[in-house]
Amino acid sequence: MVFRLDGQTILITGAAGGIGKQTAVVCATLGANVVLADRQAPTDVADFLTSQGYAAAAVVFDVTDRVAVERVINGLPKIDAVVANAGYCPWDDWNEAGWDEIFKQVIDINLLGLMHLTRAALARMAELGKGRIVIVSSVAARVGGLAASAHYVAAKGGTSAFVKWLARRAAPLGIAVNSVAPGAISTPMTDGQTFDVAGIPMRRMGEPREIAMPIAFLCSEGASYMCGATLDVNGGVYMN
Repeated sequence: MVFRLDGQTILITGAAGGIGKQTAVVCATLGANVVLADRQAPTDVADFLTSQGYAAAAVVFDVTDRVAVERVINGLPKIDAVVANAGYCPWDDWNEAGWDEIFKQVIDINLLGLMHLTRAALARMAELGKGRIVIVSSVAARVGGLAASAHYVAAKGGTSAFVKWLARRAAPLGIAVNSVAPGAISTPMTDGQTFDVAGIPMRRMGEPREIAMPIAFLCSEGASYMCGATLDVNGGVYMN
C-alpha cells in the first residue's frame, strides 16, 4: 500500500500528451486526484479519466507566465505533489537563423517555467509541512544528449542542478524533491526524429508509461527518504 496515492492531489504540467498524459493515468489509477495542466486545457485526458471513475480535472496555464502559474496553484484546495513535466525540445542546429530567439524560448519553458512552478508549489506545500515535487529532466543532462540541440542540453543540465538546490531548500520543510531523467521516449516530442537504438543497451526507445511509473513512485510513500535524487530511466544509455 505504500505505493498507493489515495487522497493525494497531484498537479501535472505538460499533461496534454506523452509522458504527462501517462503520468496522469498511472497516478489516477493509484488513487490520486489529478489536476492536468497545459497551455491548452487537456480536457480530453481529464474526461477519459472521469469516465473511468477516477478523479481528474483540467486547467490551463503557460509555465512561463508566473502570474498565471501562481493563480492556479493558489486556487487549488490543496496540493500534495507536483510533477513538473512541461518541456520544449526543438530539433534545430545552433547555426540556423533565428536560433538565439529559440534558445530563449527553450530556457523560458524548461528552466524559468520550472522555477515559477516549484516556487509557487513550495509555498503551498510548506503550509502543510509535507509534499512531493518530481521534476522531469533528461538523459541530455547526463551525457550531453543523444540528438538534442545545445539549448535543450543546457536547459536540462540546469534542471538537474536546480533539483539539488531545491531539494536542500525544501527538505527541512518536509517536502521531498526528486527527478527522473528519461532517455529517448516515443512521444509527440520525438516524432520524426531518428535514434540509433544500437546505442541503447535495451535496443529500443522507451514508452511514456515507463517514465510515468517511476514518477508515480516518487510521489508515493515508497520514496519517503529520497531527497535530491535522479532516477535514470533511459534503457541503459546512462548508468549511474
